Amino acid sequence: METFKKVTTVKKNHKIEIENVPFENGMEVEIEVSLNNKNKKIENNNYILRDKLIKYDDPYKSVAEDDWDVHKN
Repeated sequence: METFKKVTTVKKNHKIEIENVPFENGMEVEIEVSLNNKNKKIENNNYILRDKLIKYDDPYKSVAEDDWDVHKN
């Protein structure tokens, strides 16, 4: 199957135009449309750590070790 990929924008009235396709007149083609990945945006601030570098100073250190004293009594 020969594949032709073209990036374009949606025009008025929700129309898409694709010019100069490399196929002959009368050929049957299959059209698949998907949203370009660069259009994906984070619309809210729920992912404030996305694409941020995370550094662990001591990743094997115990967490909340001092809090265990509360459970001894």
